[in-house]
Amino acid sequence: MAFIQTDTFTLRGYETDAFGRLSVPALMNLMQESANRNAIEYGIGINDLARQGYGWMLMRFRLRMHTYPRYGQTIQVMTYPTSVEKYFIHRDFRVLADDGTLLADAVSIWLVFSMDKRAMVPLPDFIRALSLPPGIDPLPKLALKPDFQNKPFAPTHENEVTVGWFSIDQNQHVNNVSYVEWLLDAVDSNTLQTRELAEIDLVYRTESHWKDRLLIRSVSESDDTINHRIEQSNRQPGESGKDVLLAQSRWRTNKNDNAQTYDELSQHNR
Repeated sequence: MAFIQTDTFTLRGYETDAFGRLSVPALMNLMQESANRNAIEYGIGINDLARQGYGWMLMRFRLRMHTYPRYGQTIQVMTYPTSVEKYFIHRDFRVLADDGTLLADAVSIWLVFSMDKRAMVPLPDFIRALSLPPGIDPLPKLALKPDFQNKPFAPTHENEVTVGWFSIDQNQHVNNVSYVEWLLDAVDSNTLQTRELAEIDLVYRTESHWKDRLLIRSVSESDDTINHRIEQSNRQPGESGKDVLLAQSRWRTNKNDNAQTYDELSQHNR
């Protein structure tokens, strides 16, 4: 059988940012929840894989934000697999307003790893046999290695985080959304207050675990583009740590003409 997952969510206060917009990490969590539900319908959910010694791992994800929904708004998240290959399964997402307006879309690539060896394996036959939904219009596939991955990287900003307990998921590694929270939190305050994220492209390279120390590093490529890396921090002086995540974010002027900075909002509310 083939399934298109459609879930309806009414946005809660803790899912929005300081300006009342749905935050990107919250949206990614909603997308992941819908993907999990869709996988369960197909019989390839987290528990289905765990019983056979496997786990899911996100390898690539690109999110495009067209219009930000706001607190109290009802949205629909749609997701479905679009292609199954020897090692990868491709999945699309669409986020719609209640009038059908496209708010956001995303493309992703997932792989399966062995829980014992913590290494990628070919997709098991029971996954490769799944049927794709009929009549879908897939978004263009992501390149396994985007252009920004091979560009010189000389970071101008760096901070360190220690992986906490609540960043770990059922696969016993850091949840993919936690990395996005860390790299967005590290963006300069002027960008966060005066601009909004238009697109983020992510390459997940390896897993990390509870109590690992990670370096969050970034450099601006242009006025609207930031390149990011998250690296393992347990390195020798003068050495680079192992890449955990590579990313590129694109920013645009806040579409809300009445937007105020956080400082202005907080001063008004005092």
